[in-house]
Amino acid sequence: MSKKPPILGVLGGMGPVVTAEFLKSIYEYNQFIHQEQETPNVIVFSLPSIPDRNNSINTGNEKEFIDFIQLHLENLNQLVDHIVIGCCLAHYALPQIPEHLTRKVISLIKIADQQLQEHDEPALLLASTGTYTKKLFQENCIATERIISLSKAEQQLIDDMIFKILKRGQDPFKILADIKDLLEKYNTHSYISGCTEFHLLTKYLKANGIDSIKAIDPLSTIAQNFFQLLDSNSLP
Repeated sequence: MSKKPPILGVLGGMGPVVTAEFLKSIYEYNQFIHQEQETPNVIVFSLPSIPDRNNSINTGNEKEFIDFIQLHLENLNQLVDHIVIGCCLAHYALPQIPEHLTRKVISLIKIADQQLQEHDEPALLLASTGTYTKKLFQENCIATERIISLSKAEQQLIDDMIFKILKRGQDPFKILADIKDLLEKYNTHSYISGCTEFHLLTKYLKANGIDSIKAIDPLSTIAQNFFQLLDSNSLP
């Protein structure tokens, strides 16, 4: 009897554009050889109505957001073998949710950390102010010394890139010059997609043959290694 193919659940909509692009990435990297039944099984919950993560943190009203994540993890757990939450900042909620609902979650933070440990230089953390406030990468990565953190003003610049350009589905080319300036300032060629929206930049670089910038991008890693990761007994 053949082995049942794994099903990945994506709790997305944070934002909807990158959720759709992540699904597209999975099928771009896992094209079938003989028949389409060989390609990945994915169930996507795209829920842009989820409470704003950064606002929940800023106002101290985190419970509404955490409850939303918990509810939809309960729903997804009944349908899938593994889960990706399509927002790095959302990972702050996981320790406050019962463990039986989170054990299927593939941690984007740990995926990035594994890559960072093997990377040949420090990398600039491109993340929202909420992710910086919660210190999700700084406190949950082994390779902490390889993370280059931005100043408060630069974090605001990144927020503008996320909310005014990438989440709106605009061309990542619009942020490329500023990203290059930041990388040059910190003397590195590498960035960490500490906000999943930067998966859109990673794909733009690949599509345009720009290999002078290196991306540590958890969504790309999952898409590229879909079956190896989901078949693994040692998922992060």
